[in-house]
Formats: sequence, structure tokens, C-alpha cells
Amino acid sequence: MNYTKIASPSNLKIKYALDVKAKRSRYRGDAFIIEGTHLIEMALTSGHRIVEVFFVDKFSAKKEGQKLLRRLFKRSDEIFEVTENILKKLTDTETPQGILAIASYIPKNLNNILLKTIPLLVVIDGIQEPGNLGTIIRTSDAAGADVVIILPGTCDVFMQKTLRATAGSIFNIPIVHTESNEIFEWLSLKGIELIVTDTDAKQSIFDTNLKNPVAFVFGNEAHGVSSQMKNKADVSIKIPIHGKAESLNVAASTAVCLYEAVRQRRKSACV
Repeated sequence: MNYTKIASPSNLKIKYALDVKAKRSRYRGDAFIIEGTHLIEMALTSGHRIVEVFFVDKFSAKKEGQKLLRRLFKRSDEIFEVTENILKKLTDTETPQGILAIASYIPKNLNNILLKTIPLLVVIDGIQEPGNLGTIIRTSDAAGADVVIILPGTCDVFMQKTLRATAGSIFNIPIVHTESNEIFEWLSLKGIELIVTDTDAKQSIFDTNLKNPVAFVFGNEAHGVSSQMKNKADVSIKIPIHGKAESLNVAASTAVCLYEAVRQRRKSACV
């Protein structure tokens, strides 16, 4: 396997990788960093383009490391062996796995999303905790949602904590960044009902018909869904609390809502 060795942190490839890490390149819409074997393998399996790979000699000495590198040599544009110190500069984890990659990022918009016959959409309205956002993306993927739509004020999808929380689902489900006004028009055009989660709502999710095309909106951890979303919603629902807890974590609420929709649709299909 042929690769280039880099020992200087001032190398242009390292500077570019640091630029991506700092998210300056991410805002140009072209790349983001993925760390560790699992995320890189998920990227490869999904057919995602790997631009550059950086690894240390300890990683290539392992059997599983050699196996992954062989796959990467067939699929990535460039591969570099770097020093431990350089890798630490590029990673956010305390104990790096010895490999990271720069993956390409091609922004998607609502008009090029392929929807199922009965769409199930997730709209993120100002969620700030990366772990929550990543878990919601993972749950949306698991439940078979069509897309996760990110509204302004939400934390960065491509933060390492967010990416790790997706457990690779970031490569399985479309992610679209858009504005509120654009989504209102698009949902109306597509005939998709907008449902907001609101602890003050009178209607329970379990009494709500979710067999038709729906888009769930999940809001900020502290303030909930924005007033703009509430005013535009077709339906406001709540998840009943039967114990003494004040509320559910937003990621847990997402799981309940999506799987209630899945349950209703499976039941309807069996009738």
C-alpha cells in the first residue's frame, strides 16, 4: 500500500484538515471530519466519498487497521501516515483510535429529497445539545424517517460529539438545512401535516392520527418549539406523563413520537 508520510504540522494537508476541524471549510459546504473506525466504516458502506485519511503507524500495525486501510486505498482520494502529535491536533477525543478521515459534504435541499409514499419527517428547531441532536438523527434513521430538517439556531450537525451520537446514521439519512418560511411552503405543497410537540398541548400523541404524511417538530431543550412553529402547526400534541417526572428528554420524545407513527402505520397495513 502506497501512502505519504507527514511529520510536520505546518504541512498544507494538515493545515487544511485543521481548517475543516475549525469548521471554516464546513461552512463552505465541502467537508467534515470523521474519527474512528466505526464512523469511517459506515461512511464507506454508505458509499460516501472519503477525501483524505490520516493514520498513525500503531493503527496500521493492527490486523483490523490493515483491513480498513485496504478498503480506504480503493475508495479515498489520498492517505497519509502522520505522527501521534499531529493526530492529536486533528482529533477531539482524549484517546484517539489512530485514524480519522475527511469526508465530502454536498448540501441537500428539500427539492431533491426522495419521499416515501407516506412521508415521515423530523424537523429540528433550535436544539442545542450535540448529544441530543445526534441521538435524534440516529433514532430518525432507525424509525425509517425520510429526512431530518435542521432549522437556524440548532447546534452544528458536524460537531464530533454530534457525529459520534449518530453512531453512523449521519450517512444513512438525508440532512437538510433550511429556513422556517421555506419549510412551511414546501410542506403545504407536499400535503404534509406539521405536528409540534408541546407540553401544554391538550391532545395526546396516542390519540392523534399519524397514518398520513407528517412532519414532527422538536424544539429547544429549555424553551421548546418556537412560537413561529406553534402558530403554523396543523396539530399540537403532547406525550402523557404518568409518573412524577416533569417531562421527557427531547431525544426520548422523538423516539416515542416516531415509533408511535411506525406502530400506527404497521397496524393499518395489517388491517
